[in-house]
Amino acid sequence: MNPPPEDTGEAMQAAHQTYRKMQTETASPAELIGMLYDALLRNLQRAENGLTAHDIEPAHHALMRAQDIVLELISSLDVRAGGEAGDLARQMSPLYEYMYRRLLDASLRKDKAPVAEVHALVIPLRQAWTVALEQLATQAASGGVREGYRA
Repeated sequence: MNPPPEDTGEAMQAAHQTYRKMQTETASPAELIGMLYDALLRNLQRAENGLTAHDIEPAHHALMRAQDIVLELISSLDVRAGGEAGDLARQMSPLYEYMYRRLLDASLRKDKAPVAEVHALVIPLRQAWTVALEQLATQAASGGVREGYRA
C-alpha cells in the first residue's frame, strides 16, 4: 500500500518558506530594503482589508507586523554616515518615525485612515527604491559604482 500523498498546500507553503529564506539570505542590503517595502505594503493592505471588514484580529496582526517592519527600516538607517547616504538617512528617519506613529494610532483606534495614509507614503518610496536598484545594477554592470553606493 502506498503512503498517503503529502498535503499539497503544506508542501507548497514549506517550499515557499524555503525560497523566501534563501532569497533573504542571499540578498544585498539594498535588496533587503526592497523586500521590507514589499512586506510593508502587503501588511498595510491586509490591515486595511481587515479594518474595512471589521475583522479585527487579522487587522491587528497585520498592523503589528507593519510596525515591526517600519522599526526595521528605521534601524537600517545610518544617520551618522557622511555624504549623500547620511543625508538621505537623516531625511528618511523622521518620515519612518511618522509612519510608525500613524500605525500606532491605527492600531489603538482601529482606524483605517492612518493605514491608508502610510500606504500612500510607502508606494512612491518603493517605486523610487526600485528605480535606484535598477540604476545601481546598471552602474555595477558598467563598472561605475561609486563608493558609498554599493548595494
